[in-house]
Amino acid sequence: MDVFFSDFDSYSESGSSSSDELDDNEFMYGGHASCILSNLEESIGKIDGFLTFERGYIYGDVVCYIDDPSGQTGKVINVEKVVDLENVYGTKLKNINSKKLKMVRSISIGDYVVSGHWLGKVERIVDRVTVLLDDGTKCEFSEMDQEKLVPLSSDSFHDSQFTYFPGQRVKVKHSFSLKSTIWFCGTEYQKEHEGTVCTINAGFVFVKWLGCVPFASEKAVPESFQNSESLTVLSGLTHSNWQLGDWCLLPKFQELFVISKTNSKVDVLWQDGSESFGLDSGSLNPVNIVDAHDFWPHQFVLEKGTCDDQGSKKYGVVKIVSASEKTVNVKWEGNGIEETVSAYELIEHPEFSFSHGDVVFGLGPGLDKLCPFGTVIGLEDGNVEVKWAAGFTSKVSPNAVFPMDKCEFVAGTQLPHNENIEPNQEKSEHDVPATDPKLKDLQDTDGNKIFSFIPGAAFGCLSNFAARFFGSLPYTSLDSISEEQGSSFDTQEENVVSVEAYIENVTFSSSSKIQEKVDNFEIISDCSMHHFVDHAGKASISNQVKRNWLKKVQQEWSILMKDLPETIYVRVFEERMDLLQVGIVGAPGTPYHDGLFFFDIFLPPEYPQEPPMVHYVSGGLRVNPNLYESGRVCLSLLNTWTGTGSETWNPNGSTILQVLLSLQALVLNKDPYFNEAGYDQQVGSVEGEKNSCSYSENVFLVSCKSMIYTLRNPPKHFGGLVDEHFRQRYTNILTACKAYMEGVPIGYAFEGEHTEDMGQTKSSTGFKITLSKIYIKLVEAFTAKGLECGEYTKM
Repeated sequence: MDVFFSDFDSYSESGSSSSDELDDNEFMYGGHASCILSNLEESIGKIDGFLTFERGYIYGDVVCYIDDPSGQTGKVINVEKVVDLENVYGTKLKNINSKKLKMVRSISIGDYVVSGHWLGKVERIVDRVTVLLDDGTKCEFSEMDQEKLVPLSSDSFHDSQFTYFPGQRVKVKHSFSLKSTIWFCGTEYQKEHEGTVCTINAGFVFVKWLGCVPFASEKAVPESFQNSESLTVLSGLTHSNWQLGDWCLLPKFQELFVISKTNSKVDVLWQDGSESFGLDSGSLNPVNIVDAHDFWPHQFVLEKGTCDDQGSKKYGVVKIVSASEKTVNVKWEGNGIEETVSAYELIEHPEFSFSHGDVVFGLGPGLDKLCPFGTVIGLEDGNVEVKWAAGFTSKVSPNAVFPMDKCEFVAGTQLPHNENIEPNQEKSEHDVPATDPKLKDLQDTDGNKIFSFIPGAAFGCLSNFAARFFGSLPYTSLDSISEEQGSSFDTQEENVVSVEAYIENVTFSSSSKIQEKVDNFEIISDCSMHHFVDHAGKASISNQVKRNWLKKVQQEWSILMKDLPETIYVRVFEERMDLLQVGIVGAPGTPYHDGLFFFDIFLPPEYPQEPPMVHYVSGGLRVNPNLYESGRVCLSLLNTWTGTGSETWNPNGSTILQVLLSLQALVLNKDPYFNEAGYDQQVGSVEGEKNSCSYSENVFLVSCKSMIYTLRNPPKHFGGLVDEHFRQRYTNILTACKAYMEGVPIGYAFEGEHTEDMGQTKSSTGFKITLSKIYIKLVEAFTAKGLECGEYTKM
């Protein structure tokens, strides 16, 4: 008996084991690797080897040196991989170049395929299985003939991704009508045969058709089920994608192998433009969360501007990047001028965000207009390198290709000719012109304009860029409040009281006189500019309300009047007690210091059983992960984000004041980067602190833009607050800006002085460049308000 089995009572009780029994005990590790463990020492070695995972990389991955996580990052531009293989019988092959490996079948689920003028995506595959019987007969089966083709050791491959595989022993049953079986040689004279699977090929493929070129002659949508031989696969750089446990074939063998070990060497293009070749993958760490202001050579970028710049933005190609200083050397398209700019003044070009493996639709001279689909395999010198479905490779202008996998498709629909596009209504600092110049005046090889055959998917892609790239999310609408809920206020007349009657008895007072000190709490009229003024609930709440709702609002008003801190200002409306307007001053020691941030609040009819609804008056600027350009506010206390216990709204204890203090202290805090979902796990890590510093620099820049917007467009009823606040604070704001431009870390300059924290990184050069431009705009805005800025005009 084998030594391995003799050490276990459960096996010794079963009697002696034959070689046939050993075959029956072949098994898979996680459905991937199968072998016979002959002794305990070998089994331990196999387990150790199996648990030794190499970190694999593919083209385009962002990486950093494992011993320098705070340094510059790079992108993987080449992968050389060798693998160890093992088959189900224990045969091992070592150090095989992954480029020699073949897929078990030529088409995989998820592949993009082309048929004529149509592009589709594979969703299902029915395999063709060729079997060589022991008597020399060869026949072919469909995967659907599972009752006719039975694996001899099916339990061993229960978790397999394939029902059949090359080298597998099978039994062929003839008790059924074999209409789908093709006999290449021999005759089916026996009831049963045993044999070995020779090859697996994709037979019929179910394709979801995405669209076609509009000028194609074939307008009808192809059949969903296609013969695989009639399809062209848009393959990418597959040799770098092999992973531990994958099944593969070698051309010299007619057996299935499992990858038991991988060893990769990668080439990396670093931000500073240098290249490293043949790096061991173990010397690198993946960068899972990429800073929004990190860029890499050959990347297409768009000028964002500094403040209120209007007009079309120029785009260019990144040459080199200083990761620590947040500066980018860009070669601008058109004039060819190279310029070093701040990373905070750039965004990745939303229409030219190409990645390795992207499927693209191509336009322009030199391309096959009848089959213009291909796969991106590289970026170089302002061009996109594409491997086309026709088999050739070319470098084309980014204007000539559209990344199809970033578009929204309609299954089985021809890509239409012209289509009217509504620009995204939500504006942000990242907005780009709605009209795309790259869609104009394109010509085919005959000189004819081809605007009409821009794919509808590409149009959809362009119209959705703002939502996809800039995180715009809609706020929750109040229109869903039903009429039944609104009418519930009128069910018992003795429980209601008119708002007008209540207001007359409220002890709060408001004054129309101009006061030197701006009141923190005021009752005012005219809510016409309030965000929630036209939403459901207006009619019922404006005339009659339940007494308990009214009592709760009275309590809230009393708390706010008595306990509001000096840096929070509230305005309530005598004609609409369900509406409030709030102004919050950013706290010292944060990137929000001295800023003014405004919110509109609505108390729904179900209040306080339901939390208030809050809208941030953004001015189109994103100052915090919890505050969107759209005005959406994500906060667990408002039940707009997940939370537990005291973090969520409690009808019996939570108040409006608690919400306002949470916005000031928890949202507008010292390190807003960690407010992003899941980022709190990075607190204390090198990567987290590095990204947090960059995020805070950008937050202060955006906060300054918000100040300028507020000075020019003060919210109604807060004009006096805006004037008085900046009259008192403008010198501190400008002094802080100067300190930051001298290198003081964000949040450490206030009250005209700055504090030192040895653990803080000095502000970056890119930040200083952008701030110097915004500083000029700030001085202009303060001067326009009549404030004396003469001594601050010199930087």
